[in-house]
Amino acid sequence: CPFFRILPGYIAQFGISADPEMNKQWMYCDTTAGEEAVKLCKQPLPDEPRRQPNAKGTLSFASSGKNSRRTQIFINSGNNNAGPPNFLDAQKFVPFARIVRGMDDDNNNNDNVVKKLNGEYGGNVNQGKAAYYGGEYFEKVFPRLSIIKDIKILL
Repeated sequence: CPFFRILPGYIAQFGISADPEMNKQWMYCDTTAGEEAVKLCKQPLPDEPRRQPNAKGTLSFASSGKNSRRTQIFINSGNNNAGPPNFLDAQKFVPFARIVRGMDDDNNNNDNVVKKLNGEYGGNVNQGKAAYYGGEYFEKVFPRLSIIKDIKILL
C-alpha cells in the first residue's frame, strides 16, 4: 500500500489499493453494475466522537464529509489540532490510533519514520486514477512512492 500524499510537517496519507477491483468495492461502489456488484459494495464507516486531538503520530481516516470514511488513512506528522493551516480537529477528523515508536525527532538516531518516507511527489497523485488503475498507475507514473510492506498491531 503506497503513501501517495506526503506533505512534510502535516500528513502522510495511504489507503488506495494496488488492486483496482478492491478499490471498486471499497471506494467507488458501482451500483449500475448489477445486483452482485451492489452486494460486494462496502459501506463507509460511521463517524465517531473525538477522544484525542490530531496530534503528531496519530492516525485518522480521510473523509469527504459526514459518515464517509472508507480506506484512506493519514498519519499526522505534525500537531494538526490548532489553527490554520493545521486545523484537522475543527474539520472533524477523528484520530483512532497512534504510532508508539518511530516518531521521535529528539535524538540522533533518525527514528522519525514519516520523515523517511519519499515525499518527492507531495500531493500530486491523482486519487481517482490511482483507485481506477491501481498499482499500474502508481508504478508507471510515481515509481518511487514509499510503500507499507508490513505492520504490527499492539493491543
